[in-house]
Amino acid sequence: MFFGFVGFFNLFGVRCTSPYSLINFILLLFLYGGVVDLISITLITLLSQYVSGKYKSFFTRMLIDCTFTWLALHMVDEAMNSITIPLKTETVAVLLLFIIVNAFDNKEKSK
Repeated sequence: MFFGFVGFFNLFGVRCTSPYSLINFILLLFLYGGVVDLISITLITLLSQYVSGKYKSFFTRMLIDCTFTWLALHMVDEAMNSITIPLKTETVAVLLLFIIVNAFDNKEKSK
């Protein structure tokens, strides 16, 4: 997982001062992300009762999930001076993460 972050950061031009700052970034992201995920899952559960239709439900879930994931990523990026992530990279990372998580969720549901 650590090397995945390193590879992604190198690919998209993220600057970090040391490997320890990257480890701190990952730990803070999991901490912030866990709290933010609890909020987003609650919001998705509440709103899914009022949204009908397969596509509307998917896009509502995507909007909420991506927004809250970006919020966690951006908060950690702003909190740490040793890592600089461009906004475009944050957006790409959030969308890729949503696609990967959604693909694994669908794969597990089909079993």
